[in-house]
Amino acid sequence: MVRARPIVAEMAKFWVLLNDGTIGTQKPDGSEIVASMKRAVMNEGKVEWQETCFCSPPLRHERTTIYDRFFSDLEIGPSVAATPPKGESFWHYLEDPTRGTSSGHGQRIVNVTRYVPIRIF
Repeated sequence: MVRARPIVAEMAKFWVLLNDGTIGTQKPDGSEIVASMKRAVMNEGKVEWQETCFCSPPLRHERTTIYDRFFSDLEIGPSVAATPPKGESFWHYLEDPTRGTSSGHGQRIVNVTRYVPIRIF
């Protein structure tokens, strides 16, 4: 089980990289990172997910290439349950920043600004 706090200012860039193939084509772990983020949930201001990793220490490559850029306070522990963590979909909040609140207290956990390329002539 992995638990981390999203760096809100970086979530728009993370969303772009998850969807433009940059992360997905990263070897050897890109497709697992994308799949993990699609399964991830938000709880109490942190993102939780399960991820398959055979590194020692766990997530060594994933952290140096992706996770440490977009998350802080990363906690890694063994998965104790066969069921995925419960919570609101992290992917849906990255996808639609106008959705309601995720903490249940009227406050957005992740506020994503859309990245839109602009060409000026």
